Order: sequence, then C-alpha cells, then structure tokens
Amino acid sequence: ISIADRDLGVDIPNVPQGGANHLGDNLGANDIRRADDRITWLKNYAGVDYMVPDPNNPQARIVNPVLLNIPQGPPNANPRQAMQPCSILNHDHWRHLVFGITAMSNANKPTVSPIKVLSEKIVQIYRDVKPFARVAGIE
Repeated sequence: ISIADRDLGVDIPNVPQGGANHLGDNLGANDIRRADDRITWLKNYAGVDYMVPDPNNPQARIVNPVLLNIPQGPPNANPRQAMQPCSILNHDHWRHLVFGITAMSNANKPTVSPIKVLSEKIVQIYRDVKPFARVAGIE
C-alpha cells in the first residue's frame, strides 16, 4: 500500500461536529456513507473483507478476525489495557487500523527501486492508453 493510498484511507471524512456521530441503531446518513467508504478502501487497497462468514454459523457474518488482530491505538498505550474492538466509525481506531494494515503490507515486501516502480507505472499507462491511440489512429 503506497503512502498516497494510506493517506487516502486515513482522510476518509469524519462526521462534522454536531453531525450524526453516534453509534448503535441510530446511525445517521453520514455514518453509513463513511463506513461504506472505509469498507471500500479496505477491499480495494488492502484486499481485506470487513465482514466474513462466521465459521460457527455459516448464515451469519462477523468482523474479519484479521482486522481484530491489528493493534488499535498508539504503540505506547498501556500494554495491560484490553484491546479495543475494531470500530471503523471511530476515527482514531480507523487511523490506527489503516496505519497497521499499511505497515503489515509493507513489512512483507522486499525493497523495490524507484526506477522499477516508475518503469512499471509507465508500462501500465502505455497499456491503458494504447486502445485509445489505436482508435484515434496515432498508434
């Protein structure tokens, strides 16, 4: 996950002050939109499903255990404190979740040179533009 993608995830708007920033059965339109945007970010950028089938009850769905195992809160928090449940509507939890996912995804990748990354991006752009150039006759 790139820094830009991470920042995009972190910057998914929070509910404005005085807005519908409550949880439970009284979710406001802003909460639903924000949750949808964050779940979409998880799927598109991290490849992680927010809800997965419950292994104990195939008809039910639960929050993905992978997300529950990502540390919530700053790293210098009290280690004896219980881990907070994953809440994508809580901006602090969400920010730490995004940073945790980004760190986990980058920790398993070998270092790639900037030249290789640029080369891959140029090839990708060329592939994307080629059909349009062919239609326009400027291939």
